[in-house]
Amino acid sequence: MRRIPQQTTLLSGLATSRSAGWRISDYKTIVLSIIGSSTANLKVFVKGGLGRGLEYNDSPNFKINPESRSSLSAWDFIDVVDLEDNASIDGDTGIALSGNVIRLVEVNTNALDWLAVEITALVAGTATVIAAGYTNQ
Repeated sequence: MRRIPQQTTLLSGLATSRSAGWRISDYKTIVLSIIGSSTANLKVFVKGGLGRGLEYNDSPNFKINPESRSSLSAWDFIDVVDLEDNASIDGDTGIALSGNVIRLVEVNTNALDWLAVEITALVAGTATVIAAGYTNQ
């Protein structure tokens, strides 16, 4: 497996926020580095979707609340695997951060076109999410 030489910062030190859609069609594997501040008490949710629009080049609207999704905002919460202990984290549950913690997770990207992350359930602190893509080509 070789690494595509571009990392992407999806979120950087923001409290409650969501990233824009990141095109992941060229990657087989996506790993996220989720870095919590010393006061972090929050959840990070990973969202994924297929493209929409002409030739599926447009990102789903990741800003839409789950109950309001439609064909133009067709995304879902995505399962990740914690690289520390290989535990699966359900997409609907999210990744909990408490304190100055770094979590490395692999995203279940099976044939997805777009990826986004969102911080919610914020009690305190901030988080930074950095993504790296890999391919077998």
